[in-house]
Amino acid sequence: MSACRGVLPSPRSDSAAATSTSYPDPPAQTETVTVTPSSTPTSSSAPGLEPAAIDRVFQVYMNGLANHDMTALRSGTCPRLRETLLGFELHGHYVERWELLPYSVQSGMEYVTVQAKITQRNARTGRLAGDVVYSWNVERNEDTNYYVCGWLDYE
Repeated sequence: MSACRGVLPSPRSDSAAATSTSYPDPPAQTETVTVTPSSTPTSSSAPGLEPAAIDRVFQVYMNGLANHDMTALRSGTCPRLRETLLGFELHGHYVERWELLPYSVQSGMEYVTVQAKITQRNARTGRLAGDVVYSWNVERNEDTNYYVCGWLDYE
């Protein structure tokens, strides 16, 4: 699933998100990791951007992916992108586990880019497919609600 496919430019032109909306049953046990960054974001945060709120919304979003919970996934996704949600795959893989990597909030920014280390499971075969680092943008709207508003791609 590309939660925000086509919204933000992908750093890799050869990456295409899975577009199928038919999925096999998720693995019997999906391990969800809830993590806060291992290093505290900088104290020079932009006014209004709070690391704890960023962590909370990203956790909701990622647990939605890992647990195949569209309600949680939609609630963590910014309203303007909710209609683009296609499913739970990222490049043909499900999120088996995830870990939020350390990040910092730059002064004056209206959004922050966060990365997570993802352990993938092949959506077709059910086999573990290794680890990858994906990036997302998290932003705060005018009502002070935080949302994941862009899946950037992987390294």
